[in-house]
Amino acid sequence: MSNTAANQDRFGALVAATSDVVYRMSPDWEVMYELDGRGFLKSTSEPLKNWRNHNVHPADLQMVNEAISWSIATKSMFELEHRVLRADGSTGWTISRAVPILNDAGDILEWFGAAKDITLRKQTEHELQQAKELAEQQQRLYETVTSNTPDLIYVFGLDYRFTYANKALLEMWGKRWEDAVGKTLLENGYEPWHAEMHEREIDEIITTGKPIRGEVDFPHAALGNRTYDYILTPVFDSSGLVVAISGITRDVTQRKQQEQEKFRLSAELALLNEAAEATNEELNAANEELQTSQNRLSEANRNLELILNMLPASVVVIRGYDLVVELINESNLKYWNKSKEEVLGKRFLDILPDLADQPFAGQLRKVMDTGEVIDVKESPVLFTMPDGTIRETYVDYTYQPLADAFGNRNGVLVMSFEITERILSKRLLEKYTAELTQVNKSLSIANNKLAASEARFKFFIEEAPVAIGVLHARELIVETANQKILEVWGKSPEIIGLPLAQALPELSGQPFLGILDNVFMTGVPFYANEISAMLNHGGELKEIFFNVVYQPVVGQDGAVSDILIVATDVTEQVHARRSIEQSEQHFRKLADLVPAKISNALPNGMVTFSNQHWLDFTGMSFENLRDFGYYQIMHPDEIASFKKGLEVAAANGTPHVAEMRFKDRNGNYIWHLNISSPILDEEGKVMMWVGSTTDIQTIKEEEQRKSDFVSMLSHELKTPVTSIKGHVQLALRLLSRETLSPSLQKLSTSLSRIDVLLLQLTGLIRDMLDLSRIDAGRMDLKVDHFAIDTLVKEVVEDFRLSHQQYVFHLETAANIFVHADRDRISQVLINLIANAIKYSPKSNQVDIAVSTTENEVLIDIKDYGIGIEAKDQTKIFERFFRVEGQNEKYFSGFGIGLFLAHNIISRHGGEILLESERNQGSVFTVHLPI
Repeated sequence: MSNTAANQDRFGALVAATSDVVYRMSPDWEVMYELDGRGFLKSTSEPLKNWRNHNVHPADLQMVNEAISWSIATKSMFELEHRVLRADGSTGWTISRAVPILNDAGDILEWFGAAKDITLRKQTEHELQQAKELAEQQQRLYETVTSNTPDLIYVFGLDYRFTYANKALLEMWGKRWEDAVGKTLLENGYEPWHAEMHEREIDEIITTGKPIRGEVDFPHAALGNRTYDYILTPVFDSSGLVVAISGITRDVTQRKQQEQEKFRLSAELALLNEAAEATNEELNAANEELQTSQNRLSEANRNLELILNMLPASVVVIRGYDLVVELINESNLKYWNKSKEEVLGKRFLDILPDLADQPFAGQLRKVMDTGEVIDVKESPVLFTMPDGTIRETYVDYTYQPLADAFGNRNGVLVMSFEITERILSKRLLEKYTAELTQVNKSLSIANNKLAASEARFKFFIEEAPVAIGVLHARELIVETANQKILEVWGKSPEIIGLPLAQALPELSGQPFLGILDNVFMTGVPFYANEISAMLNHGGELKEIFFNVVYQPVVGQDGAVSDILIVATDVTEQVHARRSIEQSEQHFRKLADLVPAKISNALPNGMVTFSNQHWLDFTGMSFENLRDFGYYQIMHPDEIASFKKGLEVAAANGTPHVAEMRFKDRNGNYIWHLNISSPILDEEGKVMMWVGSTTDIQTIKEEEQRKSDFVSMLSHELKTPVTSIKGHVQLALRLLSRETLSPSLQKLSTSLSRIDVLLLQLTGLIRDMLDLSRIDAGRMDLKVDHFAIDTLVKEVVEDFRLSHQQYVFHLETAANIFVHADRDRISQVLINLIANAIKYSPKSNQVDIAVSTTENEVLIDIKDYGIGIEAKDQTKIFERFFRVEGQNEKYFSGFGIGLFLAHNIISRHGGEILLESERNQGSVFTVHLPI
């Protein structure tokens, strides 16, 4: 054992010296005995059970557990690269290895492991992979550009040999790639003079580092001899030395033949970028390879940008569904009127919001979705300029799909040519052609229209619904007169051809001939409404009113030649308006004669009339009263209810009646009865308001005196009546102890009757005291929580005892609780049931029912008595109201019981409703909130 222990110690020391982390585990890996993290992981010297959550990254936990399970099952070494949670809380990478320590029986005693920090290597591998993917993406972009452009794109080595030729150039030569690339100019079919010219140009470019542009004829394999425009450009390495010469050549044969034809060519050259080599585990080599890839990528980007900017076509590369601009050449920037800073990395529709309602964004996404190539000719593109004007342009464009390294479509190559000038020239030519055609057509039909024009004009005048005539020359010769104007003038067609002064001699002394002469001389039209003329109709002069226009007609010499008369007879309208004005004056005088204050107002509340009584009351003129405002003379406490009442009146089409206070000329508020009646149109909308306001200050003062008297009387009566009631009840108790003689029996009966009458008198005094409390605002409620059904039963039982000749039907649910003043509700019930008995002389039945709704208690008290007429039902709850007529003499009372009942229920937030017909009985329904 000692040798084994020594060997283990030596092995542990070796591992500790060569590793970043050393650890020991239990046989089942559930307990970490020891961990020396050395700053990479958190160290532990105590056994730790939950070590995986402390050290293993959550995303790799399943992978680590599976590897541990396999190593335990096979008793073989554990080895795995995975992410860990470093001592500083960040994420790191490690390669961890652990070997099992076995006993003589082959059972695992523990695991001894070591781990190495490989975070930096993993980061380098990730960066290399990103650089590789970017390089491959650039390579695919270059290949797409060069394979889809009709331009000839190529690259020369310094030895004059072709190192690259695109598809278009190979087709022009009629050769394959392997037959052309690596060959010289002469070997690819160039004539000696042509080859020597390009070799001299290549030498000059190598020497000067400057591009060369030229034009040359060259035979095309399929199209024959063509003319080409070419540009040779140096390609520099990172140290600034020319390492190759790139060239782009365009077939300009058609341009030579027709200068108006715009370029419709697109091109883009992409230099091939060598893929990054496999990653190296050693950090220095990896960094060097990464830097090399980045340098190559930068150089490729510079070359691509140089070539793209040489192209006259507009080129832009758009990536992703958000349409972000990744690459753009100078031609496209100029067309968009933008700088690179405004475009690169920005979304297409953020750069050009004007194009949101145009089809381009949808087409770009369609190309990415479907892989379809979209090729559109003569497409309009609209831009909004800073000054708000619209710049209309036209382009030919092609959308070519781009893909990432995995073949997923993620972008679009856009190549376009602006052809605005060509389109505008074409349109201008088409316009001139169409206009010339239209002129010829117009000339061919003008004579026919001219021939029919005079007939149509005469027909129009004759059939027009207004009076029309034409007077010719300064003599005002009647040249044309339709039937309407002849009727207005009271003349026959025989006057046509006569001067107007001769045709209508009665115009002498009237202003019309002078007005017409002024129109003829000045050329200024004359307009008049409701102008009066005396015309001879059947030998009698009649006053006729017109709305008239005298319109001068200018001849070819620019001078007035005729006067067109258009007139409308408005005599009836003038007479009707005058009649209305007279009626209005009559109304105003009548309004001043009545004792009430009368006013009119528009639907918006603007007062249009106030009679003299209003002006005398306020001490203002009508204009001052109107400007001062109706609400300004109204008592502030009543404005809100008045406005609400007007809304109800407007909705129902009924007058709003209210007692209100208005301020007089001395600043005193005077009580008035105000009636505001809406006047409705045919659609039921308010056209105007008519107000009648009557002074009731004296009546109010009388009511106050009556109320004061009632209050005083009730207080004065209460004490003696209470005293009398006490003496009567004492006498009755004394008599109840005696054997009564006939005379004392009569006395006892009289005293009992007096006791009943005193009870009624006490109730009357109580009602009068309540009335005075209401007027003084001192009627308070003592609110309790009680069962209303129990109270109703108690009141009904009292009536059954006191009115045994009556039948009281009671229907009620149980346990109906309310928050109310129990005594006051009892007072209301007693009043309503007593009235049901009182006003039912021919019936001995009263029905009482208690029910509930969602938020109310309903108490119905129904009698079979005399009923109440409809005209009295709206007044039944008013103070001191009693039904007029024969019933008044048969049924006594002061008319305050229902007033008090209504007031008590209203103070509880409820209401009393009435249903009744004459001689059909009544139903009073008390609504109390629960």
